[in-house]
Amino acid sequence: METNATKFKVISFTEARTTLKYDYRVNSFSMDRVTSIKDLGVLMNYKLCFNEHINATTSKAFAMLGFIRHNAREFRDVYALKTLHCSFVRAVREYAVQIWAPYHATQIARIERVQRRFIRFALR
Repeated sequence: METNATKFKVISFTEARTTLKYDYRVNSFSMDRVTSIKDLGVLMNYKLCFNEHINATTSKAFAMLGFIRHNAREFRDVYALKTLHCSFVRAVREYAVQIWAPYHATQIARIERVQRRFIRFALR
């Protein structure tokens, strides 16, 4: 099996102020060291803080909500709107939540803003 060594990244997860800097190599190619990485759709930084992921998730959820609001403007059935919300917005918002579950009030408030905006739209 051939690998593309240019796609390899190194990240060290730590709370220490200094990290051990070792130069990892694959086929004599030195891997890049990064402070945040996306793995299976979840953005993580070296301190396992998910603020960046929550920002990206809420942005994507707001974009999907805008898509629904634009295309379902004439819908009056609340259950149809709920189905659209669960299929598009909620799926984005809850992807891998077991890993990045928010526990700070500011993170929770950011995520709940999406829900409140949908409810205002659905109940007009």
